[in-house]
Amino acid sequence: MVSMKCASGGGRLGRRAAVRPPLLGGGRVTPSSSSSSSSRRGVRPIRCQGANKQVESISQKIASVEAENAKLKAKLERVKSTRKAEEKKTMATKKAAGGGGTDDEIDEIERLRRENEELRRLAEERIRVLTARQQAEEAEEEADQEEVDAVLEDERPAEEPAPEPVEAAAEEPEEEVEEVVPEPELEPEPEPEPVVAASTDLDTVDEASLCEGKAHCLYFTYPETPQAGEDCLVFLNRASSGVLRDRPQVKLLLSFNGWEVPGDAYALRPTEARKDEFSDWWCCRSAVDARAYEMNFVFNDEEGNFENNGGQDFCQAVSGETTRASWLASAKEREAELEEVRRREEEEEEAARHARRLEEAEEADRNQALALVHDTRTSLVELRSGCFASCERDGKVVVATRPSPCHAGSKCVLVYTASGGVLQGSSQIRLHCGHNGWRDPQVVEMKKQPTFDEGGDVWCCEVEVPDAAVALNAVFSNEHGTYDNNSEKNFNVIVEIPGGEGEAHWDALASKLQAEIKAKRLAEEAAEAERRERRERRKREAREYSLEVARRKLSHVLFSEPSEIVAGETVTVYYNTKNTALAGRQDSTFMQFSFNRWSHPDEFAPVKMEPSDRHGGEGEEGWVMCEIGVPKDAYMVDFVFTDSEHGGGTFDNNGGLDYNLSVTKGPKSPPLYITHIAVEMAPIAKVGGLGDVVTALSRAVQEHGHHAEIILPRYDFLLSSPLLQGITFEAEMDWGGCKNFVTTCVVEGVRVFFIEPSNGMFKVGQVYSQPHDDEVKFEFFCKAALEFLLQTGRQPDIIHCHDWSSASAARAYWQDYHHYGLWKPKVVFTIHNLEFGAAAIGDAAMNAQKFTTVSPSYAFEVGGHPAVEPHSAKFSGIINGIDTDIWDPLYDQFLPTPYSAENAEEGKRDAKKALRERLGLRQDRDCPVVGVVSRLTTQKGIHLIKHAAYRTLDRGGQFVLLGSAPDPKIQADFDELAGQLGGDMGAFCYAYDEPLSHLIYAGCDVILVPSMFEPCGLTQMIAMRYGSVPVVRQTGGLRDTVFDVDHDKARAAWEIHGSDDHTKAGMDGTNGFSFEGTDEGSLDYALNRAIDCWYNDIAFFRQLQSRNMTQDWSWNKPALDYIELYYSAIKG
Repeated sequence: MVSMKCASGGGRLGRRAAVRPPLLGGGRVTPSSSSSSSSRRGVRPIRCQGANKQVESISQKIASVEAENAKLKAKLERVKSTRKAEEKKTMATKKAAGGGGTDDEIDEIERLRRENEELRRLAEERIRVLTARQQAEEAEEEADQEEVDAVLEDERPAEEPAPEPVEAAAEEPEEEVEEVVPEPELEPEPEPEPVVAASTDLDTVDEASLCEGKAHCLYFTYPETPQAGEDCLVFLNRASSGVLRDRPQVKLLLSFNGWEVPGDAYALRPTEARKDEFSDWWCCRSAVDARAYEMNFVFNDEEGNFENNGGQDFCQAVSGETTRASWLASAKEREAELEEVRRREEEEEEAARHARRLEEAEEADRNQALALVHDTRTSLVELRSGCFASCERDGKVVVATRPSPCHAGSKCVLVYTASGGVLQGSSQIRLHCGHNGWRDPQVVEMKKQPTFDEGGDVWCCEVEVPDAAVALNAVFSNEHGTYDNNSEKNFNVIVEIPGGEGEAHWDALASKLQAEIKAKRLAEEAAEAERRERRERRKREAREYSLEVARRKLSHVLFSEPSEIVAGETVTVYYNTKNTALAGRQDSTFMQFSFNRWSHPDEFAPVKMEPSDRHGGEGEEGWVMCEIGVPKDAYMVDFVFTDSEHGGGTFDNNGGLDYNLSVTKGPKSPPLYITHIAVEMAPIAKVGGLGDVVTALSRAVQEHGHHAEIILPRYDFLLSSPLLQGITFEAEMDWGGCKNFVTTCVVEGVRVFFIEPSNGMFKVGQVYSQPHDDEVKFEFFCKAALEFLLQTGRQPDIIHCHDWSSASAARAYWQDYHHYGLWKPKVVFTIHNLEFGAAAIGDAAMNAQKFTTVSPSYAFEVGGHPAVEPHSAKFSGIINGIDTDIWDPLYDQFLPTPYSAENAEEGKRDAKKALRERLGLRQDRDCPVVGVVSRLTTQKGIHLIKHAAYRTLDRGGQFVLLGSAPDPKIQADFDELAGQLGGDMGAFCYAYDEPLSHLIYAGCDVILVPSMFEPCGLTQMIAMRYGSVPVVRQTGGLRDTVFDVDHDKARAAWEIHGSDDHTKAGMDGTNGFSFEGTDEGSLDYALNRAIDCWYNDIAFFRQLQSRNMTQDWSWNKPALDYIELYYSAIKG
């Protein structure tokens, strides 16, 4: 087992010992009066005695520190036990009682205990160094003594005995030594915190000495505890890293305080330390942020290989003013500061963009005005050709102006004489006029004025002559649509330019035109802004209601008081054991909890919950409660419930998703990063519903504050798409035996990356071709997408694959990429239609952390399929939504009258009239119109569609079909049906017609969807968005979205409003008619009820139409469900 870190305190002391202090007393020795050279060796020098004194002093301090540690530990245990006993009291009660200790007190005690432990460690290390120094000095002293003895022996006369002067000579240094025996300067001062060496020390540090004896370490820092605001050295033992062992370059990626404070990247260099099989030390110097309480870092080789402590990253404590507690306490303030900085930056950027837009718009207005003036001047002769001050016919004045001629920029009265013309005797006449070749046409009602010509047929009206006009163009019509256009030559009246046609006039005209153009532009921009604001407000209200429904549903099982949880305060949690796996166990229910999607660094012991009647009052059993404290850095509270305190037993974990309550007043949740790997995307590469889901889900997830990207093949047919004009180069990579070019642009508000291999695999004119070819090219694409993520250093939280076409990405990720640098993502897979590619789908289901399909009912229907059943524990259904920006009757360009739920009756009446006109249906019949918009395949229930056409006509209604059949035989059958039933009561359109589909959804009263199976289905949701009433077969997504008005009141109230009481006001969520069987009689049961309702209770039918329009079938709720699924996949 490789140690992840090695202390460097010894390295620091070793550096100091390298500068040897001078010998005390000049290095003289004090022999005894009658000692020989052998006996002198046993005499210790005074400096070693000084070291012994240091050792004794430090040993005493160690004993003192240990005693202090014991006291601190005892106090800490008392505080913790008191705090646990007081846990259920409020914070105010705790403070009043004076017991329990606050978080700050616990942190302070814990800090003091750690400081004492550090002092003890330093003291022991000092003893070791001093002991080693003493042993070295003793050995050196022995050598010095031998040298002194040899000198004395040489100087002593051979015939004389041991001379007395030697003893006298030895006395002199004794006095000198005695003067310095106390050695106060050697007494080490206590060091409460490790002192960081100055930058010059880091420059001159002996790196080889620091690395000695640390072959078992993976990394260490110098100093051991870096100081905030100072530099430190980070050492990596490359030989201990299985990932970076042989890599030619290594980088340190550094951040601080749980990766919240950004740092820099530093290139490591080899040190001069000894290199062998177990030691290969690399080092870099890095700056420690002044706000840091810890360093967070990983190492990599800049080629996608990471040494990251097995996915946990490395963490190194930092000494400084900031502690973890103080950092967490300031989370709100820091987030507010960051939010304010972001807000100011966004405002400044928006202001700059607005200024540029204004400048560009002003320039465009000016250019447009100058262009109009130029066109008028250059075509002046042509425009006035055939113009007169008045127009005559058969010698009579037919058209004249007062004054004559009229003047540009002023009003005039235009007079028309109908006598002798095609409009003579008309009761109503309209003027159709324009200027300069019919620019800015308008229609003006004229008034009959007999005063101009007694007994004549004279009409007049006032006309505003534009500033730019040099000629007026006019024709006249009556109430019958008959026109007088001067025998197709029109009536052209000359306009006089005031002041002449000099440059001054044209310059003034350009200025006036520019002002008019600007005013028109501003009015249009204001109208567009109002439209956007209204749409965003509706979407925001829908999102808020979706969240409210989710809270209502959860509150039947779990809720809190206060409902708005505040970080740093306590909250009471209520849980209902009824209708859960813990039913009947309210006396033995424990809550296991954490925070921030189970990622909080602190551990929290399970809490025993107590019975409570707070939610339901008397008579309602099953509710339990407990109180917990919410950390200051919490943005989410996470729960599971169990009947065992220490694990095991029975769990309620919300179907694997866990229970979560948002901390309303606290830090913001960090955003998720989702990458979709798909072969379809609407609208640029859409074949079916898969493309709609990829685009709409990405947009919806982004609207909830997360980041989504899409990786798509770069098909050749995309080159002609007008939506890809802003495409830019992103990357180039060698992979799969060829070059792969990656380009990017934003489509529908989502960042999209297009992979284009140079082998020409996607030089195709359509998404799908032959099955075998598709399998090969899509597998290549999936791996190329993963390679792109790896080589560009992207680390999404989730890789989301879709259907069989990108199913291979799931296995390829775990097999070829997860262990080679692309380490972070988890895999989510969605089945859009199990009818195709079951083997590939089963393989993806096995390799995904979570997999879904497009509705809960379809998930139930396919749960026993061999591709699904072995992995059913991680399988669920999430209903799709529709794009409410595309399908919006209030802003639909294909409808005659925009409408919403407030004016649905008027809007649908006008749409029905337009639909009947378009298809040649009778307008004089007051009857329901039944519509079908569908592919004509067996899956869609074609035998029931045919039957519905006959049944609708039998009931006096009108029937409309838009669709086509890929099978020629089926198409021939429907051609025959059109021949039998087509006419003024039935219309059959076999073509793709987008405008007509919008008109059918709006103009029909009933939309029929009788599918044999339907994974999700969008038709019924679009129909309800446009106020039509769906008649559907109960299967898949049809069952999950259409609730029968007679049989599904309770289910509708729960799904639409989150209420368990459908009798309450406003809780009726029923929206259509449904049937279960596959035969014609089953269809008749639902269709007849819908038609009867239209005939017999039109008021209720209109109410049902308006109700349908208020229901939210957007991606709001599905996006929330997918986000919870993503978090569940990350948790694993």
